Amino acid sequence: MGGSASRRRLALVVVASITLVAAGLFASGATIASGATTTDCNVVEDPWPAYTQGIPANINPLTAAGVYMWHDANGWHIRVTHKTDSLRTFSGQLITGGGHFAGVTAVKLEPGDAYAVSANQRTITFLFTNYGHIDGLNFHTHCVPSITFAFQSDGVTVPPHKITIGHNGVHPATDPFTISRVTPPTTTTTSTSTSTSTTSTTTTTTGG
Repeated sequence: MGGSASRRRLALVVVASITLVAAGLFASGATIASGATTTDCNVVEDPWPAYTQGIPANINPLTAAGVYMWHDANGWHIRVTHKTDSLRTFSGQLITGGGHFAGVTAVKLEPGDAYAVSANQRTITFLFTNYGHIDGLNFHTHCVPSITFAFQSDGVTVPPHKITIGHNGVHPATDPFTISRVTPPTTTTTSTSTSTSTTSTTTTTTGG
């Protein structure tokens, strides 16, 4: 029964939040970047900007509340938490216009928490009922040109300063916001051809 209620709540959040994200993007003029294409992507794990790398410091429900996210060799990670053990909901939407999300797994979810991946694997939506612990998701991206993230807490947009990205603690300028992947480095092999010229000297001795 509880699972059915969670799925119904999540379905409502999905519809409402996708509408919210779309409205926010159109209002702000934000776009999903498409500079990187499937021809230059890494199908194992897409490369993302340096500022997204590494786990943020102080992901601790006793000292720091908010949304924390980072990328590393094991993919993307999102964590939410807050002070005290009172009920607080966190919801979020991750949307891409190309490629797909893969390997989406839950972290420390409790009864009432739920997440969903769309049929085309281009949208992830979650709803966490948080009691002061840490909830989250892990996932990979395959040939994804960019991701638009949007987060809410108790139905209200999370302030950007409460969203922490990467080891250096970068905050987005807005919520929602878009992160575009970087072009993978190109390895160029240069072949050097060395030509050796041999000079043959003939000495003629004339006997006298």
